[in-house]
Amino acid sequence: DFDYDWRARGLAIFANLDSLWETVPLPIGVATRVVWSDLPYIRPLTDVIDRFGAFNVALVNRESVRVFSVRMGEIQAQTEALGEELKRHRQGGWSAQIYQRREDNLAIQNLKQAAEVLLAFSEQTGVRRLVLGGSPEVLAQFREVMPRELSEQILGEFTADVSASAHKALQLSLDVVYQADLEKERRLVEEAITAARKGANGALGVADTIYALYQGRVRTLLINASFHGEAYVCDVCGSVSTAPLPECPLCGHTEVRHVADVANLAVHKAIETGAAIEIVRDSAELAECGGMAAILRY
Repeated sequence: DFDYDWRARGLAIFANLDSLWETVPLPIGVATRVVWSDLPYIRPLTDVIDRFGAFNVALVNRESVRVFSVRMGEIQAQTEALGEELKRHRQGGWSAQIYQRREDNLAIQNLKQAAEVLLAFSEQTGVRRLVLGGSPEVLAQFREVMPRELSEQILGEFTADVSASAHKALQLSLDVVYQADLEKERRLVEEAITAARKGANGALGVADTIYALYQGRVRTLLINASFHGEAYVCDVCGSVSTAPLPECPLCGHTEVRHVADVANLAVHKAIETGAAIEIVRDSAELAECGGMAAILRY
């Protein structure tokens, strides 16, 4: 009652019989469940982090920029900068053309200043993912003056006025990030399947993926969001079987452990070995491969 932030949509509680009591507010609602295990049940947290990773949002026009840092689905920090005001010249003739050219040059300078502000904000927050908001014409100009290191961070863009509310900018940017993540997941699943079928750096299915995790060979772990399964795993070499065995068929170890949720075990091993984790939103291709796959380091 005293520690929980009731504004959050969900909550994870970790506890043991001795000294651990940790509450983690979540930006999304989660199914109510209790898991008692020798390993903390962190798979839902992995899914939240994967879906609500950090990114920056920049709202840009020809005179100003507003920048937001988003973490776990909420705005954490923001800044803004104003360039020189642009005034449209309504008269015709040669003087109007000269004046218009000056205004266009001034707008470019403002956009370059906005890019500098955005780059400094990116370095300050340590975030390397970016969503742009503004009119299509201005964003096209902005992309032209952005340094390469910023251009490589762009996930996508949306149409909005620079004066849009922070809430609206957040919602529009989350939609962009969602679609970008779906495309990323599709590419990673395709890469893992192609590599595995060519006998290259890929693993498909629970047995091959868990075995590669225990060897420290996994670079990116892929798990279908709906995948759940139990297995018997050798804690020495990581071999997997669907039935209890008196000893490991690969290394001869006599303790083959029953694991109620093998996906949770995979997440733990990925964290231990420094592998990236992608919770894939119900890929039919990944389901056909057993719900789990990996892109290997070697």
